[in-house]
Formats: sequence, structure tokens, C-alpha cells
Amino acid sequence: MQSMKKSILYKLSLFFILFTACNKKDNVTTPEPYTPITINSDWFNVSYINPKTYSLEEPKSSQHNVSYIIVGDSKALMFDTGSGENQPINGLKIKPIIEQLSQVPTTLLLSHFHFDHNQNISEFNSVGFPDLPFLRQNVTPNGIYNFTDDDLFLGSYPSQVQVNEWQPLNTDIDLGNRIIQIINIPGHTNESIAIIDKTNKMAFLGDYLYNGSLFLFNNNDIAMYKESVNYLISTLNDDYKLFGAHGTPEIAYEKLERLKSFLVCIESNSCQSTATNIWGFDVLIYEFENMQIVIFQ
Repeated sequence: MQSMKKSILYKLSLFFILFTACNKKDNVTTPEPYTPITINSDWFNVSYINPKTYSLEEPKSSQHNVSYIIVGDSKALMFDTGSGENQPINGLKIKPIIEQLSQVPTTLLLSHFHFDHNQNISEFNSVGFPDLPFLRQNVTPNGIYNFTDDDLFLGSYPSQVQVNEWQPLNTDIDLGNRIIQIINIPGHTNESIAIIDKTNKMAFLGDYLYNGSLFLFNNNDIAMYKESVNYLISTLNDDYKLFGAHGTPEIAYEKLERLKSFLVCIESNSCQSTATNIWGFDVLIYEFENMQIVIFQ
């Protein structure tokens, strides 16, 4: 009798363990599917790319800028600030849109310092710089960076900015269930960076590559541009979606590979140029397989 009771108790114990395990498995909470946020704006075309990722196009701007917000569970990055050509609403041009798209602390990161990528910089409480030695050397002891005419290219605003964060390069950064890396891709400018979203297989390339004419500011930049494209090709693959800072946001991956061939063509003098003048500057224009590169002289 005692043996039978032990057997029954043993079976009941096994049943309870299995029932508890199954019950826990069945009650595991899964994340709610992300619901895209719809933004109505007279200036920005805010498009959903994937969960917690949006492009902010400015089709009415002189530069047809595209900025991006990349949101994690604990932090977000705003990649560029817009052209600033829109009319403010209650004194603000972009911040109200960002506040609708991100409910976590948001840091502004500029793809580079040119005038058409930083015009709403004053609306951000946190500005990050890529941790490049030559940028650190030019920041004052109290964290102020003074923009030069060469930095801005055209115009004189902004004159300076408070640097709140130094973002490490070539290092995994966790935004909260979202791993990104920031890499330096000189060529367009020395400080140019890209954001590589390793979690979602996306790369945001700023003015390094986009759907439109590409601009270089010195013949010597060709070598740097080519070095950067080699690095990007070695880092990415055609599983990645590419996004640029002007025109139609998404770029075909094969355009990255075509850019490499284009740069080789220019460097080897196999591509012929046309001399002309843009915005009062003498330039050389190169054409190659539906791509155009403009080099300032």
C-alpha cells in the first residue's frame, strides 16, 4: 500500500512539473507587433522603413534632403537634422516630429558637417560626434566645437555646437535590442560617417552614396573615396538595404559596387571629364553607367 502511494505521488509530481513547464511556455509573453506611426506634415514626407525606423524626406527643399531616425528600446539616433528651409511652427521645425517618433532619449548624429545637414541642430538637447582624433582636438575644454567655413561648405550657420557625446567607431552600440555600428567613411568629407544597423541589415550612408550626383572637393579625395568603398563592400553584403541623404532614400546595393568601378575609372584616367562651373566654383564632371561625380577644383 505504501509503495502504491509513493508511485501515485511520484506520478503526480511528474505531472505537476510537466504541467507547470508547459503552462509557463504557453504563457511566455511575445512582443506586441510594432504599429507604424503616421505623421502629417506640410514639409516632411515621413516614411516607415521597418519597426522603429523612419526616413524624413524634404521634397520641397533645395537639396531634397533625407534624414533618418533609428529607435531602440532605450535610445534613439537622429541621423542629420534637415535643411531648415521649412517654416517653424511655434518656433520649431523638426523637434515635434521627432517627439512623435521616439519616446526614448534621442541623440543627434550628423553624417557630416555641411550646411544642408545641420540646420535644426539647436532643437536637439543631445548632440553626438564620432570619436575621431582630429575632431576631439578641435573641441574646447568645455565641449564646444566651432564650425569652420570648410566644414559648412556654404553659409555660416551653425557657428558652434555643444558636443554632449563621443560615439565610438567600429564598436557595437546597443540602442536597446538593436545593435548598430558607426564607421568613418572619408571621401565626401573627412568626418563623414555611416551608421550600420547590424540587427536589421541596413546601412545609412549620408552623402557618401545616394541617388543623385556625388560631390568631391579635391582630386586627392578619389583615393580616400575608393578606400572607403572597399571597406563598405568588405563590411556589408547584398542582404543589407542602403539609404542615402538625398533624393529617393533607398539605394540599390549594386550601386555601391558600381561606385568602386567608377572611382577606378577616374583614378586610372579611363573616364573623361567635362569642365564647368557650379555655384561659382570650377568643377570637373565625370559620367559612368548612369552615375555622376562632381569634383571641385
